[in-house]
Parts: sequence; C-alpha cells; structure tokens
Amino acid sequence: MKESRKTSGLAALVRSLQLPDDYMHGNAIVSLQGQEHICIENFKGIASYTEEEIRLLTRKKKICITGKRLKIDCYTKDEIEISGCIEKLEYL
Repeated sequence: MKESRKTSGLAALVRSLQLPDDYMHGNAIVSLQGQEHICIENFKGIASYTEEEIRLLTRKKKICITGKRLKIDCYTKDEIEISGCIEKLEYL
C-alpha cells in the first residue's frame, strides 16, 4: 500500500509540473525535425558515437541512429540534440 501512495504522489507531481506522462514511466521522448535534426529527451547516456551511427541508452531501451555526417550538437544529463543526414532510427 505504501508503494501505491508513492506512485500516486509521483503522478500528482508530474501532473502539477505539466510534464508528459512519459517522464513518469521513463520513456524517451523523440522529436524528429525533417531528416536533419533529432532531439531525444529522458536519455541516460551515449553508448557509442561515430559519424555513421550513434547509440544511446535510455531507461528502457537502446536507440540507434544511423546516417551520414552525424554529430552531437549538444547534450545535458537528460537531453541530446543530433544533426546530420538521418537515415534510420531504431529501438533495440
């Protein structure tokens, strides 16, 4: 019963902050702008990085971005922005 109160409290906090439910569930939020720019929120780290492939760790899955001239424009502990010619996005 104590655990369900904790979960309910967290859900109430997420609603009060007007954050997407995805944050509460640990899901990555992926925003793709055309074929040249991608922003991923709620990620944990970079597993590997080349100009042709970037692998990211999230709380639930890995994300693999493949393409050409890929580069990490900026990142924080929770968000990463990648640009280049994005050819494929995969959940592993």
